[in-house]
Amino acid sequence: MKPMKFYLSAGLLSCMSMAFAAENAPDADITKLLKSRLGNAEVSDAQKTPAEGLYQTSFGSKIAYLTGDGRYVLIGDMIDLQTQVNLTELSRQTVAKDAIDKFATSDLAVFPSMKETTAVLNIFTDSSCPYCKKMHEEVPELQKAGIEVRYFPFPRGGSRGPGYQTLKQVWCAEDKAKAMDIAKETAVGELPSGNCENAKIVDQGYLLGNEVGVTGTPALFTGNGKKIDGYVPFQNLIPMVLN
Repeated sequence: MKPMKFYLSAGLLSCMSMAFAAENAPDADITKLLKSRLGNAEVSDAQKTPAEGLYQTSFGSKIAYLTGDGRYVLIGDMIDLQTQVNLTELSRQTVAKDAIDKFATSDLAVFPSMKETTAVLNIFTDSSCPYCKKMHEEVPELQKAGIEVRYFPFPRGGSRGPGYQTLKQVWCAEDKAKAMDIAKETAVGELPSGNCENAKIVDQGYLLGNEVGVTGTPALFTGNGKKIDGYVPFQNLIPMVLN
């Protein structure tokens, strides 16, 4: 096993929930120095971890570990060498799942399973992304396997990205799934104007993606919050999602 590396960070935004929150840290001010260092960033309350003397907190998409006096911060993965479990990764998954689950399913482009649904795959996508289009061609194979695919809009480059306007048109459509097919060129048709109330969901999806650590598309998250980066052929992806 490679040695763990820890990096200091200047800070990110937004408060996140904790996975290994055994109980509150005894000192309510344990995060005081970290908060002062990060300025306006919101830092979650410190919680005890299985490692004696280390407390877990979070800011932005980062999970950090503080010493009991709040003076030192470690940012990296905590691994239980006895069980070989990456405790930090489990925390990341919980954080991602909680954030994603807050997004209303009715605000997504959903491709239901073709049989009894056994798993959900959340995909952050951009209509201008070649590998997103390639992956979309294989969505029917996921549906046949009992996987429901839920698309979140994530325009690369934000409002200046090449797919921003097209994603707004998709989300303005009455049938977002059909509009996604048109945008991904698996169907022929006209997209509506991107000037509607639902167009704001594209910006909301972009913010959510940044919150859960999306840096490129496609970015996949299983139902339990596990992140899968990039395009994966459906033959390999299906067992990753179902297991």
